[in-house]
Amino acid sequence: MMVKEFFISFLHYFVDITTAVLITAAIFLTVSGQQMESVILWEILLSGLITALPTAVLICFDTRSTKVSLVLWIVHFLLIFAITLILLNAFGWCSISPKTVTATFFAVVFIYLFTSMVHYLVDRKHAALMNQQLKKRYSNTNNINNQTERRKKV
Repeated sequence: MMVKEFFISFLHYFVDITTAVLITAAIFLTVSGQQMESVILWEILLSGLITALPTAVLICFDTRSTKVSLVLWIVHFLLIFAITLILLNAFGWCSISPKTVTATFFAVVFIYLFTSMVHYLVDRKHAALMNQQLKKRYSNTNNINNQTERRKKV
């Protein structure tokens, strides 16, 4: 993968992850009734940046094997889960307990599903556009070939 493609992928994951973390934080703060300090916004941005890096690195592997893809997915999920727990503790958002580990697990699952859904929808749109452009290109090529063949016959 080229550096430019990696950087673009990294930025996409950063935006998606940060958006999902903001949604998760908004839900948590609303349910718990807590007020948010402005420093939390910077911590959310930092956590999005930190978790986007291993995401972009591990997702960039182009595997043909389903088993390898599954192993990478599991490693990625566990890595993101561990990083999230470390950041929650480092930022002082919560102390590590069975309750917070369980809540964090479900938050990471939500963020994982959110980012996967966004990437699926974007990739599906890009694939449809590419297919449309390929059809247009090949229909133009076929028209040109047909015209050339007709000229040869005349």
